[in-house]
Amino acid sequence: MMRNKNDDLESVIDRYSDMLYKICFLILKNEHDTKDVLQETFLTYYTKNRGFESEEHKKAWLIKVSQNKCKEFLRFHKRHAAIPLDEMEETLVITDGMDRNDRDLLAMIWDLDYKMKSVVILYYIEGYSVGETAEILKISEAAVKKRLQRAREKLSIRYKGEPAYEK
Repeated sequence: MMRNKNDDLESVIDRYSDMLYKICFLILKNEHDTKDVLQETFLTYYTKNRGFESEEHKKAWLIKVSQNKCKEFLRFHKRHAAIPLDEMEETLVITDGMDRNDRDLLAMIWDLDYKMKSVVILYYIEGYSVGETAEILKISEAAVKKRLQRAREKLSIRYKGEPAYEK
């Protein structure tokens, strides 16, 4: 029986580690911190491995747990790393094959605050709907829409070279 639980963990790590790494790295901006959060996420999965309704439910649960771990990490360590994206691009697999405009947009997403960044990642990068994003983040659909609106405004203003507004 223990073997099945280990096989399941290996399967989940193989299937979701790249996606979770990208999400966590965009939030934490540090490879080592990201790896720590991923370890904690998979440990939580292993120890709490509850029944999931579907593979999508499992994926959403892993995303939510990893984002909560990122939030906890930022809160407890009070680290808002200020490493410029261009210094980190060589370690980012997600920038492979991107043109300059995509990289510029990624750099702007990189600088968004956590609340806006989390909805942008889930909605635009991972392709979840507003409802699914709200469910994963445990916020209302109106909050998701407002955060997306603010993120679009901030990204649009910065993309045109003007200073971005602050909350």
